[in-house]
Amino acid sequence: MFENPVTHIPVKSAFTVEGRFIDIAHYIDGRSEIIRDGHNIVTDCGLALIVGALGNLANGVTRWQVGSGDPAWDTAPVEASAETTALVAPVFMKPVTVSYWDIENNRFSPTPTNTIDVRVVFMAEEANAPLREFGLVGPDPTCVLFNYVVHERISKSENFNLERIMRITARRA
Repeated sequence: MFENPVTHIPVKSAFTVEGRFIDIAHYIDGRSEIIRDGHNIVTDCGLALIVGALGNLANGVTRWQVGSGDPAWDTAPVEASAETTALVAPVFMKPVTVSYWDIENNRFSPTPTNTIDVRVVFMAEEANAPLREFGLVGPDPTCVLFNYVVHERISKSENFNLERIMRITARRA
C-alpha cells in the first residue's frame, strides 16, 4: 500500500503476474504436435526483476534454460517453488525472442500491451536429453531465474525441434 504524497491517503495498487506455456514438437516428417501446456510460477527473484524493470534497473528476460531435473520426479512429481533460484540440472540455454501479445485478438501487437510473448525453438541438435524443468532467465550476465516450471519428462532428441512459448500477463488484482 502506498500513500498519496498530496492527500496522505493510502492508495491500494495491487497486480498479479501470471504465465502460461505451450510446448510444440515439430517433427522431421513435417508434423507438429502440442505436447504440453500449463502454468508457471514467477520466482521470488523474478518479482525483483519486475520491480527492477519498472525502475529501468534491468534488461529483463534474455534466455530460456532447460534442464533434466531429478529423475525421481518421473515417479514422484514435485511442485515448482517460488523460492527456486536455479534449475536443478541445467542442460542448455538459448536466447529468446520477446514480443508484445494482444490477448483479445490472439496475435502479436506492434504496441505495448500487458502481455509479453516469449519464444524459443530448440533445434533437432540442441538440448537432447530428458527434460523435466525450464525457466526464463535474465538479464545477462547474472541470468537471474525469472520463472520456473517442473513438468513431465520430455525425451528431447534429434527427431524433432521443440518450440516453447510463454505468455506472461500483468494485470490489476
